Amino acid sequence: ATYIDILITNTSIYRPTPSIASLVINMFKMREDVQAYHLGGMGCAFGVVGLNMVRDMLKAHPGKICLFVSSEVVTSAFYPGQRKEALVTNALFRMGGTASILTNNPAWRSRSKYQLQHCLRVHTGATDRAFSALNWEPDEEGINGCVITKTLPSEAASVLDKGVRKMTPRIMTWGQYAEAAVNYFQIGVARLSSGKLCTAPRPYQPDYTRCADYFLMHAGGYAILRGVQKGLRLPAEQMLPSFASLRDFGNTSSASTWYTWSYIESTVGVRKGQTVLQVGVGGGMKSGVAYWRALRDVRDSHPCWAHLGGKPLTEADLPRPISNEYKSIFDMPSTRTAAEQQQVIKATDAAPRVTYTDVDKA
Repeated sequence: ATYIDILITNTSIYRPTPSIASLVINMFKMREDVQAYHLGGMGCAFGVVGLNMVRDMLKAHPGKICLFVSSEVVTSAFYPGQRKEALVTNALFRMGGTASILTNNPAWRSRSKYQLQHCLRVHTGATDRAFSALNWEPDEEGINGCVITKTLPSEAASVLDKGVRKMTPRIMTWGQYAEAAVNYFQIGVARLSSGKLCTAPRPYQPDYTRCADYFLMHAGGYAILRGVQKGLRLPAEQMLPSFASLRDFGNTSSASTWYTWSYIESTVGVRKGQTVLQVGVGGGMKSGVAYWRALRDVRDSHPCWAHLGGKPLTEADLPRPISNEYKSIFDMPSTRTAAEQQQVIKATDAAPRVTYTDVDKA
């Protein structure tokens, strides 16, 4: 641990004093000049969003070595009350932790598994609807809990869509660029001719299985993963690693995509030159997207997946199917007009919420 120059740790709900970063430094007896940062309350997205911070730190301090720790401890967030929106988190979230070493030191290249090609983040917290989709707040009896609102699936889908859209042009193949150009040309012709020469095609969406070989999606829950699968049009086999992580470990918050990555390395492995798309989403709302390329063949046996004996799961091993057509209860019915949808959104935003002020008045 003495060669670590930068330490970045995070937990969302559990924020002890001294911090997690200090606990790590004490346990592994790190150097006195290590640059340590602990971030709390960043939600499930930080496991990917935090890579932007790691990248920037290494750019500012070239040749240094960074230890990046993503974890979640949910004991302090256990909710003993009766509010349904807060009880959901008791069943969904689990404790977990991951650690990885990142560096831009050329001397470490032969030891490195992957190279970070692209990394970005999106934050939609400027809107009240996104900001209040996931909250830590008291119920009517003053008991604190993590509240998941009904707007969370739609807001998570929105911020994920924006993050993936920003990343897409950076990872498309040359063939997909050509397909997109033809699509835009046809749309332009249809508009100029008012549909006389040709009908306008649907906006272009690439086949993401041609952009990346493996997909690490935040295992936020069955509905979240099925929504991502539907939006990106991914086959069941590409989503199975994320569902395997959800099945065996639940929602481990910022560590979830790293559990999925370790599943892939432990069961099927990654070959040199293959690419990995890592996508995280969390309260606020924010999303992070990272794109990696394998520098060598990787097949490691991680302790958390030792119980599988190196054998990948099949869809039959999952508690629910993932290859059937999926329609969420949050999907807009085809009979609902745009005006009716706006009324639903306004009614949701106007719903009474419990605040500290309300509890004090009570």
